[in-house]
Amino acid sequence: MSLFKQLVIMLTLFLGVILVSVMLLNFKSATEFVQNQLYTDAKNTAHSLGLSLSKVADTSDSSSMETMINAIYDSGYYQRIRLVDIDGKEVYNRESDVRVSDVPQWFIEMVPIHNVSVTSDIMIGWSRFGTLEVSGHTGNAYRQLYSTLIDLIQTFLMIGIVVFMTLYLLLSLSLKSLKRIRDQAKAIIDNEFIIEKKIPFTTEFRSVTTAMNAMVEKVKDIFERENETLRRYHELLYKDSETKLHNRRYLTAKLPDYLQSDASFSSGIYVMMSINELDRLKREKGYERYTQLVNTLAEALNTQLGSFRHSLIARLNESDFFAAIPAYEIDQVYHQIELIMIHMRNVIDEMDKDLLEYLIIGCGIGTYSEKDTLKSLFSRADHAVTQAKLRGNFMIDKNLEEDEPLVLGREEWRSELLKSLEESRMLLAFQSAVEQRSDELNVLHEEIFLRLLDREGIIHSAGYFIPVATSLGLIDTLDRYMIEKVFKHIKEHNPITPLALNLSGDFVKKYANIQWLRAQLEVFHRQSDLVLWFEVSNTIALNELEAVSTISSMIKMFGYRFGIDHFAIPEAGAHYLQAIRPDYIKANSAYLQDMMFDKETGKSRESFNNVIRSLGISIIAINIEDAKEVENLKALGIERFQGSHIAPVALLQ
Repeated sequence: MSLFKQLVIMLTLFLGVILVSVMLLNFKSATEFVQNQLYTDAKNTAHSLGLSLSKVADTSDSSSMETMINAIYDSGYYQRIRLVDIDGKEVYNRESDVRVSDVPQWFIEMVPIHNVSVTSDIMIGWSRFGTLEVSGHTGNAYRQLYSTLIDLIQTFLMIGIVVFMTLYLLLSLSLKSLKRIRDQAKAIIDNEFIIEKKIPFTTEFRSVTTAMNAMVEKVKDIFERENETLRRYHELLYKDSETKLHNRRYLTAKLPDYLQSDASFSSGIYVMMSINELDRLKREKGYERYTQLVNTLAEALNTQLGSFRHSLIARLNESDFFAAIPAYEIDQVYHQIELIMIHMRNVIDEMDKDLLEYLIIGCGIGTYSEKDTLKSLFSRADHAVTQAKLRGNFMIDKNLEEDEPLVLGREEWRSELLKSLEESRMLLAFQSAVEQRSDELNVLHEEIFLRLLDREGIIHSAGYFIPVATSLGLIDTLDRYMIEKVFKHIKEHNPITPLALNLSGDFVKKYANIQWLRAQLEVFHRQSDLVLWFEVSNTIALNELEAVSTISSMIKMFGYRFGIDHFAIPEAGAHYLQAIRPDYIKANSAYLQDMMFDKETGKSRESFNNVIRSLGISIIAINIEDAKEVENLKALGIERFQGSHIAPVALLQ
């Protein structure tokens, strides 16, 4: 029972007892007053009427006495008036039964009134004539008492209602602040930092609210300081100090997420630019000209290529720059590359025409896919940029290797993908994520992937068709298909291991998809106890923060888990995690080792743990390819893993 109900019941009982007690005391006083008044009236009447009867000159004139008695009796206030002579013989008697029509019988029975007869001696001259006996009419007394009781009940009911409403309002106001304190405490449990600005007027609640605010401020301050420390460490580790572009270390840590991803990033365009003779430029023209040139190129890359969604731009070394642009084709990027070359020629020409004699800028451009490795990709990029330099200054070399996913035209791809859904040629595959503690190995969940079975019977990974499906706007259709097929699989096979489903950016940003998923989960939740895990990539979380926060709250409302895949702390810090509040993050093994293996101070590891774990987020290391990585990560306190070394991707039977 809530505190509000307890207080309302307690105060209602207390108020009721007080009002009933006061009402009973008042009624008792009224009863005594009426009874005394009844006796007093009878006594006064007996004396006054007796005195009047004493003035009758003739004792045999009974008619005069009767007339006087009748005059008094007919007033209706007396139950009996009786006159007896000195011998006890009744001279005259007026008496009637008590009948009160407007007073209920139960009241008469419950409220006894002692009607005492009052006598008065009648003296005529010096002789005693007889005795007059007068009894008051109890009917009037009952009527007066009943009316008093009704007035008391109405008055106290009115007082009770007014007092109860006043107490209700006061309790509501007081407990409203307690409700806010409860919400604030619940928010802390849910890793939300809410500062309560409305300070309650109740002293005790005010103290609790102030203490809660101080605690939240302290936790928030710790988070902010650790986040800032981590952001600076991230910048120091992964940023080029001259151009502020990402460095080679970040590229080698992050690019595997693109190449191995079963999502739209697994194929796209790479661009590599290189400048020869930078040392000579620095030596002959000075460091200022050198920094001006490399910063100009970095700015041009950011301007022309940074506008492509999810582009990854880095400086590999002093003279080489690299960009990965997922889900685009060469023709869509080539014009921007030409603009960069024209811009650099103009800048160098304005800076010093002599530089054109030895500074050579070349660019290689080509495609990458999920079949590439870092080594093969960099080798092809190096070869392309070398070919460009051999052809002359400001030249661009296209790597025209056959682009397998685009052998089909766009409409043919659309037809093929839709038919594969109709013919159920989209297969489910899975890869286990596990938790290793001491000698125990527990499967956390099985992450679901899509595989395409083509007409020749060849099974293709998601990287083969997901980028094309994304460019055709069919990716959320595939997501719906995957969810329905997973639900059907669960219904038919009743698995006990949780399943994890990846959602695309197109899916989470459409309100209709979120409503559709809610309807699906409402049905599924009633039919199965299996816990589902849903994931979005870190890039989607950053670019669709509001939509991801909405779908995260909705999924966790059903008791399911929500996570962020391919996690990496962005330049702005980890504040977005507070909005999404994921249950877990999945991060590349190499990235985790970079962030948590600070040999000098170990502070980055502490900050990373404080930021992530203070929000109640668990960490799963992915892309585990050998046992050494597992041991290294275990030494860093990470016990959850996923990758080809842990368990390869297999078709779901």
